[in-house]
Amino acid sequence: MSAPDITLVEAQIVDLLNTQGPMIGKELAAALPDIPVLALWQACYQSRALHVSHFASYYLRFDITRDDQVRLSPSILRDFLSFSLFGLPGQRDQMIERQGTLSNMHREISREKIALAQQVMKSLFLDLPREIRSSMCAFIAGDLAYFLAHNEPREHLVSGEMVKGSDIDIVIILSDDLPDAIRSKIDTDMIALKNYYLRHPQYRHEIDFITKRKSTMERQLQYSDIHDKIASKIAYESMFLGGSLTLYMEVRDAMISTGVDRLIEADFDHALKDRKHAMQKLLLASSDDIDEETRSLFYFSQERVEFS
Repeated sequence: MSAPDITLVEAQIVDLLNTQGPMIGKELAAALPDIPVLALWQACYQSRALHVSHFASYYLRFDITRDDQVRLSPSILRDFLSFSLFGLPGQRDQMIERQGTLSNMHREISREKIALAQQVMKSLFLDLPREIRSSMCAFIAGDLAYFLAHNEPREHLVSGEMVKGSDIDIVIILSDDLPDAIRSKIDTDMIALKNYYLRHPQYRHEIDFITKRKSTMERQLQYSDIHDKIASKIAYESMFLGGSLTLYMEVRDAMISTGVDRLIEADFDHALKDRKHAMQKLLLASSDDIDEETRSLFYFSQERVEFS
């Protein structure tokens, strides 16, 4: 099957917007299912007739499948499908109203997932004495911290069960003087909570968590290898969830004193330049037969199951 004529694709998009009003990429893809999504993206971004409005906030991501390359999240495809609104010159007021509605939807989904994370921590803390709770803190990161969460159904990689969109990433920092038995109990309780919220039909949320000592977190702020960089980046973009605010602020202060915050910001600038180059390359790619290199520019390896 040959690649579709981008000019004809653009004409179909214009006709659709004329009748339906402003639409995000996901809606265009659903209305024009026979057109490869890369061709839709190319038509939208090569067009001089369309107006585009982005409402995502971008943050750093490390892609371990591409030699630890720094990337921007959301991916180019996720940004197109969920966070880019397309309209025509006479639809300015409609675009403003629709963008406000969409932004608020993602914010509300994020708020609900954050509330669920708080519920998880409340359940964890119920069985812990105050002196232990004051020696630990928890924070969340990723798209929840930027209020970009979504509820698009996707397959859980391990269980194969369908889950509701964005996962909930929780990092728990423990003071070094807490006994190992306490850490083991916290891990055991979190695994039980993780399984409950994954399998309960009312929730179907994926919760990922990690517990670590404060000294481990401080060592990772050396930003020396990919694991340190990912851990530092998560702490950099984090939102306090529960436990000791003092301990959390000590971690935040350590990021400034070590200078790792500036290193992360420099990597973000590098990722932004790479994003521009990737978009230029994708505009020239053939949409009928996407090779592995092109696919990796369009979306992350972790999104393969969802977008395939």
